Amino acid sequence: MKTSLRLLFLTVSFVILVSISKDDVKNPVIGGWQLTTWTVGIPIDLKASKHVTTNLLDQTSCTVNETLSFDKDGIVISEDSFSPKITIRLKDGSSDVYIVEEVCAEGVIGFATDYSQETNGEVQFNGTIGIVSNNRLTVVYKEAIKIYNEALTEVIESKDLTLVYTKKG
Repeated sequence: MKTSLRLLFLTVSFVILVSISKDDVKNPVIGGWQLTTWTVGIPIDLKASKHVTTNLLDQTSCTVNETLSFDKDGIVISEDSFSPKITIRLKDGSSDVYIVEEVCAEGVIGFATDYSQETNGEVQFNGTIGIVSNNRLTVVYKEAIKIYNEALTEVIESKDLTLVYTKKG
């Protein structure tokens, strides 16, 4: 009798664990995501440290706590969105030297909205599409950042803004 109960307990435990892991595999977007990359694809040295990177988060003096939380009911919540005002100018006489200035946003910005998920890894929310792959969620805002001439008198091109979130936990 004790052996039968133990076997029944082990079987039920196994079934529960398998069903939980199957849910995670079916919907990898559920859970928390931390913003880890904010880039327009140009080299930045905001701190004049001679450490150049394309990831603004490595250089910013702004507070960055942005997270996305996706739940099983189809709701995504953004908390403490990272939204500095960025001005990028191309240095006169150069094709690849940029002057980047940032102004940190005051207060906290966030949103809650529904999301939908496709079987190919796409997640649609807040008017955009993200791609989930290898515990990373990548969202690209096409031509979202304007690049100005050095005098700030004209827009000379637009760059895509790419945000990369890494799954927490």
